[in-house]
Amino acid sequence: MSGVLAGLLCLVHESRRAFKERHRPEGSIYFLTDRALTAPSKPLRRVRKSCILLFVAVQLLAFGMTFMIMQTIAAAEFLVIILMLIPLRTLVVPRLSFSDEELRILDQPTASLLTI
Repeated sequence: MSGVLAGLLCLVHESRRAFKERHRPEGSIYFLTDRALTAPSKPLRRVRKSCILLFVAVQLLAFGMTFMIMQTIAAAEFLVIILMLIPLRTLVVPRLSFSDEELRILDQPTASLLTI
């Protein structure tokens, strides 16, 4: 049992690090800031604000689903939720109003060298 908890804590730590590195808070903050106050070199300037909002909403929905299932007696179904997110990202999200370039900017890889 302690091995499972240690693995879960490692996963949570890696997820927090990946969340910070993927600039999810930066995307949310960028949506709320004035476009004139951001550096022209920022890649998010090439993405429409409506796309940033939609992408962050999808990410928050996915996070909410996984967090919600962990708080119930059905926590064993956590993996089912995670597996459902794969088709969501590969089939549904590209059909929304994102261009290929916008998806490349918004959905950068999360794996670190340690993870690989």
